[in-house]
Amino acid sequence: MTWNSPGGNDKDPWGNRNKQSGPPDLDEAIKNLWNKVSGGGGNKGNRNSNASAAPFFVIVAVVAFVAWFVAGLNTVNEQERGVVLTFGEFQEIVGPGINWVPAGISTLEKVNVNKLVEKRVAGVMLTKDLNIIDVEIGIQYRVDDPQQYLFNLSSPDFTLQQAAESALRQVVGDSQVDALLTTEKERIRNELSVELVRILDTYQAGLKIEQVTLEKAAPPRALNDAFEDVNRAEQDAKREVQNAEAYRNEALPKATANAEQLRQQADAYRARVVAQANGEVARFAQLLPQYEAAPKVTRDRLYIETIEQILSNSTKVMVDVDGGNNMMYLPLDQLMKKNKEQK
Repeated sequence: MTWNSPGGNDKDPWGNRNKQSGPPDLDEAIKNLWNKVSGGGGNKGNRNSNASAAPFFVIVAVVAFVAWFVAGLNTVNEQERGVVLTFGEFQEIVGPGINWVPAGISTLEKVNVNKLVEKRVAGVMLTKDLNIIDVEIGIQYRVDDPQQYLFNLSSPDFTLQQAAESALRQVVGDSQVDALLTTEKERIRNELSVELVRILDTYQAGLKIEQVTLEKAAPPRALNDAFEDVNRAEQDAKREVQNAEAYRNEALPKATANAEQLRQQADAYRARVVAQANGEVARFAQLLPQYEAAPKVTRDRLYIETIEQILSNSTKVMVDVDGGNNMMYLPLDQLMKKNKEQK
């Protein structure tokens, strides 16, 4: 049966009556459907009331949609990263700018990845040589992975403190107390940084360690006086060693120079004595034939030459008087001195 066939009472699915055949009116069909959904009656007054209320609900729906859309807009700053969660589950990481997530379905958590956070960790530790020392370190860190920072650990900051204390005990326990107090602070700081990074990587905390500083390394107050005495003794020992090294550096070149001078003098004396001995041997070799030819004459000549050589270096002259026991003494040095003064 057709919609407008006889017996159909000229009705169609949209409720048209006594109208000419053809396609139904769309506006009328929507109004009739709205009346059925809203439970309105068939009287004309209800239809007019529902028709006037329809635009109001449309406006409300549009406003609600706009409000829902605006509620999903989020601004992520340059130093931040946004973590999108859908029904509490990680979805993605968004960068700086304006981002939209469906409100009520997804949320956006902002994490500052450029902020440098400082933290101090202190404690009383036991060193390798069984000494107690009070240590304090400073840590500078920032968030490196927002996803790990938000989801892998319930309290990343508390985990960082525990990891720092563990690394501090590990490094201090493997070091001597003198190294902590004096010469090896830089090495210990580097070892602390490496150990702390290793622990945080194991936990996947999403934190990046920028710097670790050794702020304090001192004995407890009860032992401070004893440690001060030890430090003063060590400083005195180092000062004495430095003084000894300075004296050695000053005296050793002088001693080396003096030794070289004495060696050169000895070499010169040896050369002179050897040359003199060789000359005496040569002279003796020349005199030997003469002595063999005329022994008495040669002895007298040698005696006279020797006496002449000796007296030539003397300023005193002894004159033997013939036929008497007196001996004349002539002080030539005094006579020459008076002669110079008179001139």
